[in-house]
Amino acid sequence: MKNIVVIPTYNEKRNILSLVKKIGDIDILFIDDNSPDGTADVIEKLKMKNEKLKIIKRERKMGLGSAYRAGFKYALDNGYDNVIMMDADLSHPPEKIPELLDVDADFVVGSRYIKGGKIVGWPWYRYFLSKYANIYAKTFLKMPINDLTGGFNRIKKEVLEEIDFEGLKSDGYAFQIELKYYAWKKGFKLREIPITFKEREKGKSKLSKKIVWEAFWLVLDLSVRCKV
Repeated sequence: MKNIVVIPTYNEKRNILSLVKKIGDIDILFIDDNSPDGTADVIEKLKMKNEKLKIIKRERKMGLGSAYRAGFKYALDNGYDNVIMMDADLSHPPEKIPELLDVDADFVVGSRYIKGGKIVGWPWYRYFLSKYANIYAKTFLKMPINDLTGGFNRIKKEVLEEIDFEGLKSDGYAFQIELKYYAWKKGFKLREIPITFKEREKGKSKLSKKIVWEAFWLVLDLSVRCKV
């Protein structure tokens, strides 16, 4: 099986080297949105010594959803069987990648909100917002997934070939919800495995009020438009 880890980046220069070392022997595609801190330069230097590293450099900041759409297209165009979605800030555990790949499902979610999953380093209000955002989304969409906003996922190529991922216009948490929703509606098998999510140690969080509200309205839109 041919596998690739797809990682959007924006101002993650200080995390790249450690992240690449922890991921290990697997192809990695970075999609960099012209990071002012020189993230792409760091990746290019590592790429000279590591043939498994690839990069798509974009001219401006275009967002998480747009980055993943570009990554999915690259994966399909280059014959990959599985795509692992992962953040660049070391919050997702690279050691769980083999388990994501081993689970018998079409779409596997690294979940913070099932037995064995947990979050380390968040203040109570951040945990509260995330936890109840997922309860809200699960309730309205009636989906059998507890971590709909989670960004640590493994997707089979068949899922990407079947759903119209290039037609997904949302970003941030909303993109994660929308992607899982359409995979589920197409009848693909979704499963969760527990992970420990750790708050980033370096760099700044990309969370904003805009991202939160986009996810809120997306769930309402999907629940009405798709008549769940």
